Amino acid sequence: MTRSGAPHTPTVLLYAQDHQGLGHITRTLTIARRVLAAYPAFVAYIATKSPVAANFTLPERCDYIKLPTLLTAEGVERSPAEEEAAKQRFRTIRGQILRAAALGLAPDLVLVDHEPLGAKGEFRDGLYALKAHCPGTKFVFGLRDIMDDVGRIQGQWRELGVYDALEHLYDGIAVYGSPALYDVADAYDIPAAVQPKLHYCGYVVRDPPALDPDRLRQELGLPTQGPLIVATVGSGSDGYPVLEAAQGAVERLRAEVPELHAVMVTGPFMPAEQQAVLQARATTTCRVMSQADNFQLMAAADAVVSMGGYNSVCEALAVARPLVIVPRATHKVEQQIRAETLAARGLARCVHPRDLAGPRLVEALRWAVGCDRRAHAERVREVIPAFDGAARLVAYLARWLRGD
Repeated sequence: MTRSGAPHTPTVLLYAQDHQGLGHITRTLTIARRVLAAYPAFVAYIATKSPVAANFTLPERCDYIKLPTLLTAEGVERSPAEEEAAKQRFRTIRGQILRAAALGLAPDLVLVDHEPLGAKGEFRDGLYALKAHCPGTKFVFGLRDIMDDVGRIQGQWRELGVYDALEHLYDGIAVYGSPALYDVADAYDIPAAVQPKLHYCGYVVRDPPALDPDRLRQELGLPTQGPLIVATVGSGSDGYPVLEAAQGAVERLRAEVPELHAVMVTGPFMPAEQQAVLQARATTTCRVMSQADNFQLMAAADAVVSMGGYNSVCEALAVARPLVIVPRATHKVEQQIRAETLAARGLARCVHPRDLAGPRLVEALRWAVGCDRRAHAERVREVIPAFDGAARLVAYLARWLRGD
């Protein structure tokens, strides 16, 4: 294949909407690895605000474009109007970088995660410019099933022009979920003309850990026998209240289950002073770690406590561990919807952040630790038969990734 008379390397450009979290970039890297393994002639570039270099290892034939974020030096204060103006300036800068990268790379396929036109529309100009200059490029939107309050999403999509983009820009829409759990066409009022583009790929999860659970427990200095609770709060930026409450709940439950152990993972973005408080309260039976492979820990655990992020929840379900979800308490209700949806199917217990000080977390942990693991695993498989969304996504993308 040639473009402009020069040899062309088959290329995929992926956009991952992330800043403080790790979920979108984790999913995007999982997809990139799968695509590159299936297509050895291809290369991939990931555009993201996420500090990839500090937290991830890129696969071979993959590079990333770090989009700049607004930084503030100590002592600098801005009024709300000045803060918004500064954020808008950086959105403009990112938009310019994205446009230049898209046109310069002239990719065969663009896969945009979560935000169809980029965060607050920052990729809109770049996507449409690429569509005009490289009509052979294909565009796929990767739609995480549960995004937020459906009315809010519909309003944002109308304001940004997303519905028009789904109809006229995108060639396909890969849904990272199951219609049996969440019908995105109904939730987001996707027009009838666009619905044929929807393709449910299932849940996109990293490759399951290969490490033996007993060996992992031994490496962590934990007994191989006795129930183990793993508590994780993703990147950790706002997870302190969950782990603080989990520490107290585990200690109370130990009065009933003396052999109980727990591992708490703060995540890399939890403020250092909060990590220090949790570490000071750590015991030999309730460990605190700043970073770990949470998927491995979940595979070695008997029960999991997590916030309601897509990746954490999917990984706990993929290893069929009884799950207690404490959804993030913000104006966005994505995690609460996910937690309540799974709780209604018997796959998890949901504890609202406002209830962390009461008995509900202990009650939920008692349920999780006391679950019949085999029966719970069967229930998970009944509702979600497989977690092979990454493989099914690559199969879906095959129609556009010929490489010839």
